[in-house]
Amino acid sequence: MIWNLIRNDIKQNKLLSAATIFFLFVSAMLLTLTALLLSNLLGAIDDLMHRAEVPEYLQMHAGAIERSEVARFVENHEEVLEWQISGFLNLDNSQITLGSCNLADSTQDNGLCVQGERFDYLLDMENQLPEVFPGEVFVPICYRTLYHLSVGDRMKIGNQSLTIAGFVRDAQMNSMMASSKRFLVSAHDYERFRDQGEEEYLIEFRLRDGTDKNVFGTAYAAAGLPANGPAITAPLIRQMSALSDGTVIFVLFLVSIVALLISILCIYFILSLQMERDRKEVGMLKAFGVGNVEIRRIYFAKYLLFSVCGAFSGLFVALLLKIPLEKQLQELYGTADKGIENVVLLCFVLLLTEGIILYSIRCFLKKTDRLSALEALFSAQEQKTGKRRYLPIGFVVSACTFLLVIPQNLYSTMSDPAFVTYMGIGDGKIRMDVRQMDNIEEKTEQIRLSLKADTRVEKYAVFQTISVPVCLSDGKTVNLSLETGDHSVFPVECSQGTLPKNSAEIALSTMNAKELGVSVGDPIKLMIAGRETVYTVCGIYSDITNGGKTAKACYIDKEMPIVWSVLYVTLKESADKVLWMEQYRQLGADVTDVADYVKNTYGQTLDQLRLVSEVAFGVAVLIVSVVIVLFLRLIVEKDRNVISLYKALGFTSAELKKTYFAKGLLSVIVGIGAGLFLGNLFGENLCGMILKSFGADSFQFVIAWKQILVMIPSVILVTTIVAVWAGIAEIRRMKACECCMGKE
Repeated sequence: MIWNLIRNDIKQNKLLSAATIFFLFVSAMLLTLTALLLSNLLGAIDDLMHRAEVPEYLQMHAGAIERSEVARFVENHEEVLEWQISGFLNLDNSQITLGSCNLADSTQDNGLCVQGERFDYLLDMENQLPEVFPGEVFVPICYRTLYHLSVGDRMKIGNQSLTIAGFVRDAQMNSMMASSKRFLVSAHDYERFRDQGEEEYLIEFRLRDGTDKNVFGTAYAAAGLPANGPAITAPLIRQMSALSDGTVIFVLFLVSIVALLISILCIYFILSLQMERDRKEVGMLKAFGVGNVEIRRIYFAKYLLFSVCGAFSGLFVALLLKIPLEKQLQELYGTADKGIENVVLLCFVLLLTEGIILYSIRCFLKKTDRLSALEALFSAQEQKTGKRRYLPIGFVVSACTFLLVIPQNLYSTMSDPAFVTYMGIGDGKIRMDVRQMDNIEEKTEQIRLSLKADTRVEKYAVFQTISVPVCLSDGKTVNLSLETGDHSVFPVECSQGTLPKNSAEIALSTMNAKELGVSVGDPIKLMIAGRETVYTVCGIYSDITNGGKTAKACYIDKEMPIVWSVLYVTLKESADKVLWMEQYRQLGADVTDVADYVKNTYGQTLDQLRLVSEVAFGVAVLIVSVVIVLFLRLIVEKDRNVISLYKALGFTSAELKKTYFAKGLLSVIVGIGAGLFLGNLFGENLCGMILKSFGADSFQFVIAWKQILVMIPSVILVTTIVAVWAGIAEIRRMKACECCMGKE
């Protein structure tokens, strides 16, 4: 009997039923898509790292190396399971050409390597170990799309060339946030090109489970082993890999939550309208002795059916949308075998999403318990004809505008050169890196003297990074990457305090300050050249490079070995930047435009953000269209007798449509304004939550006002005008005589 009632109700209320299923579908689709992408991203990264057997601790070193010293260190440390020293032949980017593209402007350190002996493998597109023959090269997969490469193309190194035999996934350096990229060649070709570049080494360790990587790194440094380069840990590798796509998934999650709230509101409105229509029927059921539980069960059964339809249709569309959104993820990391886990996850997400909506429906239906049979039959409330009926339209338009503002603002922020402030970099326009060589200090001084004498240079600053141990309260020590130099030339904005101004002060990145448990004004002990030195924390700043764990000071002890040097330069307006950069590349430094540095580092993230923006755009336009057409059709239908009466009094359809059009459009305009305000105000905090976890403490939007104030409002306004007009089209078909029917 219940199913017959449900079938008849659906036939009589096709529009309401279709709208309810639509909102259930949108919520299920977006949240399921978010869960799938996150699960597959983390699973693929973990699977690639497992297959490649990534080292738990890696120390890069440029210069001579004694294998026996490392062997003695390993003998005294039982936590080491395996170790190896791998070569990395660092090439001059200007000497590398991939296909038709020269890498002179690349921000990456590009070099050749051979396959790892025991672990740290580079894998092909099937996540298997590729077989490399002389004359062939396997190129990092991130370069395939970037430089439009295919198998059979040529890679030139100077006046010699190799054939691209395939592409490899490098679990360590897949992300563009990693500063180096490895090209896999045969041992024969590695020796053939040895004189073309500077050889450095990757000293790699596989550690026992539970080993503290920071403690191990400190022990390594204390042993005086080769450390002329950055140290990297497995958690940092995983973090860099997850950051780019993880940021995009977080934005998609925000879109999903907003869409869920919209769906709950719209279904609430639809249900309230239907309960108003069914008021007398409910009263009759109560008069015949049907209990409140049975009445709720009839309505709830219908929405349970709608929920099943919405869930399965949402799952189907989510699986389709996953394909383009996962394309880059699969290219970089492959696919993880998570069939059973994904099925369980999908079931959980679908049950959770539909359960939240069904719970809100159940709470609303319980309100009918307070309605007596007499009230339902004889005390029907007058229709609400005030402006409050249009509030749901304004709310939905506001929420959809919010959906469009967040991805757009995040995209404009991450693509803006000012984003370098979250990378621990000031406002210099050109970046010069001196690393992976034996004579870093001498080369840095040579470049500094050239900059000092160059009349085209407006200002410059030299920063040198050393690795120093920090003494913790429990007596243990951990290594700290300390950048020294004059930080007043290109200052980084501190979220707390100021940058160091004398030799006794130090500024810490947000994540370092949290990990060390210190704040501005606290003392911190560093081991400088074997001597314990007390510094005062003067400031805390944002930094999402090097795992978010860096520090800045003014003074450097000459006894401390320099790991790398970075110089920042701003040229005078009259200078030819391209020519200047080319000239300084001849001095041995990697010279890049800071704007290009940001673009290349976050290119993968920006591409995904653009794709998410397109998904959000489509979802927002679809929701706005459906909601406005639905709500106005319902409002017009509720006012049918009133509209008929006005027509009987001589008002034309055009005049009545203008009235409803104006009310609908006013709510839309108010909604757009509210959405823009909330998106720019609260969206910044929401996006800051995810970036803060990576060290961007004082995150602020860089807003592209032309997009925010012109494009987004225009799109929403045009969409809503069409939807409002379609929603009130029924007025033209209403007759003047309808108000008199059944009144005899």
